[in-house]
Amino acid sequence: MEPPPDVRLLVVLDRPVAVYSGMVPGFVAGDYPMHALEIEVLPLARRAGAGVILAAARDIDPVRHEISFEGRPRLRYDLASINVGSTVRGLDLPGVSKHALATRPIGHFIDQIDAQVESFVTRNRPARVLVVGGGAAGMELACTLDARLRAAGVTPALGVVSGDRQLLGGTRALTRRAAAAEAEARGIGVTLERRVVHVDDAGVIVETTRPGSTDGQDRLPADLVVWATGAAPSAFPEGRGVGRLATDEQGFLEVRDTLQTTGFDDVFAAGDCARLVDHRWVPRAGVYAVRQGPILDHNLRAHLRGQALKPYRPQRDFLSLLHLGEGRALGSKWGFAVRGAGVLRLKDWIDRRFMSRFQILDESGRPRPDLAGLGAMAGSASRSRSPDGTGADPGGAHEDGMPCGGCAAKLGAQPLTQALAELPAAARDASVLLGLDARDDVAATRNAAGDTTLHNVDVIRAFCDDPWLVGRVAASNAVSDLYAKGGRPRYAQAVIGLPDIDPAGSQELLFQTLSGVREILDTLGVTLLGGHTTIGDELTVGLSVTGEGPDERALVRQAGARPGDDLLLSQPLGTGVVLAADMRGLARADWVEAAHTVMQHTNEIGSRLADIEAVHAATDVTGFGLAGHLLTLLEPADLV
Repeated sequence: MEPPPDVRLLVVLDRPVAVYSGMVPGFVAGDYPMHALEIEVLPLARRAGAGVILAAARDIDPVRHEISFEGRPRLRYDLASINVGSTVRGLDLPGVSKHALATRPIGHFIDQIDAQVESFVTRNRPARVLVVGGGAAGMELACTLDARLRAAGVTPALGVVSGDRQLLGGTRALTRRAAAAEAEARGIGVTLERRVVHVDDAGVIVETTRPGSTDGQDRLPADLVVWATGAAPSAFPEGRGVGRLATDEQGFLEVRDTLQTTGFDDVFAAGDCARLVDHRWVPRAGVYAVRQGPILDHNLRAHLRGQALKPYRPQRDFLSLLHLGEGRALGSKWGFAVRGAGVLRLKDWIDRRFMSRFQILDESGRPRPDLAGLGAMAGSASRSRSPDGTGADPGGAHEDGMPCGGCAAKLGAQPLTQALAELPAAARDASVLLGLDARDDVAATRNAAGDTTLHNVDVIRAFCDDPWLVGRVAASNAVSDLYAKGGRPRYAQAVIGLPDIDPAGSQELLFQTLSGVREILDTLGVTLLGGHTTIGDELTVGLSVTGEGPDERALVRQAGARPGDDLLLSQPLGTGVVLAADMRGLARADWVEAAHTVMQHTNEIGSRLADIEAVHAATDVTGFGLAGHLLTLLEPADLV
């Protein structure tokens, strides 16, 4: 929440909502709504002055200092920190991915579990549920699913199967005995030393893991198989680059006590994706990831300043709290174990207190007043960071509100109209169909043969911290005016305004921006001929687009509306409202994602509608909003 100066901080996410795993069992038990588990990362990052790249990273090359993605250009970095969590073991076994519900990724698990419970309710018969995995996750899910089904009026037939010799292996004896007693009291069957080798729609096939045993294979029937086996490394990084990060025999990233990866001082890793080389005994429990946080923060800052780093010293024991459902939990520490309602109250208090530090927005998307002053945006909720990390406001938001065009960076309609009115009339030119006096979306000219050419210039300011996305939106925006007139864009030139930063940063920014521009233009068959760069305070992206227009008589102008015409909107409205909220750290990620998706659409439909006789007028709704652009249709026809 106190970003270092002169540092562009980016968070790369495949899913903009982080789910707190510690409350997932409570969600399964029906004790918490979905929102209670979720942290909206986007508004949290805005508070910290951090940019967000909403894309799944595939690989990191520590030699080239590049992070690669699928479907977008690589991203260069100077310092990287990895915390991608873990997945679960055995997902590659026959039938698991198709027939089992895995607990990782957590987001997919919680999306599916309600539907699974509901399906049992509608069947009106006992639910046969088998949890694969005898660790803490398996035990919690077995107990909380049992509680949830019973509360829904469903008789559960629940079982836990594990290849381990003991339930909750690796914990103290009293904890294991308490867990076993809980399972017995609830009628939850426990099958140990039997390894699952196959899953199908009728249950699982298991074989013994006991040395020297010849029991062979058995089938355990189940209507639902929950896959809660131990942690396995994430698919990131793929390790296809010039350099590779070192991993242990299981595939987890190896890190030193400073949380730096072995072999690369400028790549850090923490949490479940990493293994401490000098403390391999550390279990994969959330408490260790949380305790690594302050050390990681200190060491990243110290590395940037060239100062000494601190070692992380893992604790030998910690308070373990397992949700059992039915209003109770199991707590253990220092060899002691306690079950009861008081333990669950303690767990609930700890979890809710933890989440309250990070949930900027409430369930309805409104800002929580108690966090209004959190982070770098405190006292200036309308400010956010531009893509160069200088703190410049990227989208036109001001302390007293947004006066006009937001990301389109337009001058307000009134001063624009007055300035143009003061200009002398343009010289008569027979080749000009739409010029300065027409004040339409585009200019239109015709040659000696009568062919129509459309011309447009559009510029937008960076509305987010992803220059690749800004480039895509700028290109879509620039060609849309031609489509709205029934034309077909063919050629473009770009004018890119870059912030005054170091040459390497400028090069990366320009590459990302032009990559986004090219992706849209290339797809539409529009050739980027060249362009120009300038240095300024922030990233701006402008394009001059020319293309083929329809016959002069078919040119859809603004000045053609008639009384009784219907208004047809080809795309959703409201992107400006969402962007303004995002700049203040007040927008939910799903709102922002939806707005970004719409902004990358073009008005290509306009080129088809132009052939319809009933279409009398058209315009491209952008910086002046619906009301402003509607006036441009009504005023020329004297319909205001």
